This record gives sequence, C-alpha cells and structure tokens, in this order.
Amino acid sequence: MARFSLRNPYLIVVVFLIVAVVGLTSVVRMPVDLFPDIKIPQVVVATFYNGMPPEQIENDITGRFERFFTLGAGIDHMESRSLPGVSIIKVFFQPGTNADSDVNEISNLAMADLRRLPPGTLPPIVQKFDASSLPVCLITLKGEGLNEVQLRDFGQFAVRNQLAGVPGAGLGSC
Repeated sequence: MARFSLRNPYLIVVVFLIVAVVGLTSVVRMPVDLFPDIKIPQVVVATFYNGMPPEQIENDITGRFERFFTLGAGIDHMESRSLPGVSIIKVFFQPGTNADSDVNEISNLAMADLRRLPPGTLPPIVQKFDASSLPVCLITLKGEGLNEVQLRDFGQFAVRNQLAGVPGAGLGSC
C-alpha cells in the first residue's frame, strides 16, 4: 500500500480530495435536529379532586379509569400514580398507532366514565405525550423586596408575556 502510494502521489491526492468533498457535502446536507421526532404513542390523563387523599384517589378515580380504559383498542399497558388531589394515568399504545386518534379515544372513554366519579371531580385533562412536549427550560424568579404575590404577578404578566412572542415557544402554567 505504501509503495503504491509513493508511485502514484497524484492519484492519492485526487482520491483524498474526492473523499473530502463528498464528506463535506454530506455533512452540510445532513438533517440535524436538536430534539428529533420520537414516535412513542402515549396519552396522559390527569384528573383533579381537591383535598382527596391518595388512597381515595386510587380507589375512586384512578382504578375506575384504568378499568374503563381497557375498552380502548391498541393499548399496550398503563402506568398510574395517585397523589393528594391528583390522578395521573399514562396509557401506552402499540407501536404504529395514530397518536391523535389515541388521544380522541381515551378522551371519549374518560368523559363517558366521568359521571361515575365522585361529585365535584374536575373533567380530566387528556394530552398526547411525546418528547417534544417536555419542557426545555424552567424559569424561576427571585425578587429582593417583593413578596410572593408580587413576584407571581410579575412572572405571569411581564415575563410570560415577553416569552409568548418568541417563535416556537410554548408556555406552561406559571
């Protein structure tokens, strides 16, 4: 190999230049995404009942919803968590299902079962869960001489409104 390279230096230079040009054009044309689209069909259902202990949330809300959600098509498995006043259920679907129709199906099942929940239970929030919906940044405020209410108002009405104008920004609760 070394002997061939020494006898044909121009050929080696041309091959090197071809490899460099092809490599550079490939790098320039290669699509790069900081947060690639990850297709994991999941739906999250959050239901709130203020003041209810976790054990009662588990029995009266989470367990009922989990049993009722088994009527849905294409469900792989479910994970749930019951916290004080909150029921969170993650419904995982078989790969290849349409995430929008999964949200619609679970939302319809949740609303159909709502009348069987304890009186005063807020309607469930049903959302598609994917990697692109996770927060990228969390902003916290600290104010010298401001109390908690003033700081919250500043964040809600000043900082939040400024961030709303940023292209591609999605704002959560404050």
